[in-house]
Amino acid sequence: MAASCEAAARAWLEGQGFAEGDLHSEITTSKDHHRFPMLRACEKGELDVCKWLHNNGAAADITKANDVGRTPMFIACQEGHLSVCKWLFEVGAAADITKANNNGATPMYIACQKGHLSVCKWLCEVGAAADITKADNGGFTPMWTACQEGHLSVCKWLFEVGA
Repeated sequence: MAASCEAAARAWLEGQGFAEGDLHSEITTSKDHHRFPMLRACEKGELDVCKWLHNNGAAADITKANDVGRTPMFIACQEGHLSVCKWLFEVGAAADITKANNNGATPMYIACQKGHLSVCKWLCEVGAAADITKADNGGFTPMWTACQEGHLSVCKWLFEVGA
């Protein structure tokens, strides 16, 4: 990555509250639980920052979960950042497409809940098809949560694929 890109990545991380040079630091808020740089970059859809972190010592963080079991893949699916999801999958987080958080919600569940149809379809294509009917710990399915949130296009797609 060019020096200007590195400077931009470092400035972005500093603006997010992370210490200069510490790629593994964590910040805690009552709303977000704890976040580490890779998780925050995936949450914000900052693919270039994700790549920079990965290439500069934070490669193992692509599968690291926070205190409530949310991995970078889970967060990228939750926020609808398909390009980040695809990149994570390509660089070693493929197993995380079906990894549930502490509440039993999978990336498919959260993508359906948030109405991210393109992410839902991609997850199904790359190995998470079984999760279209998988309930969380409360017994709620992706179809139930998509209906509750009013995501008609996701509900129609779930119906079409067997949910």
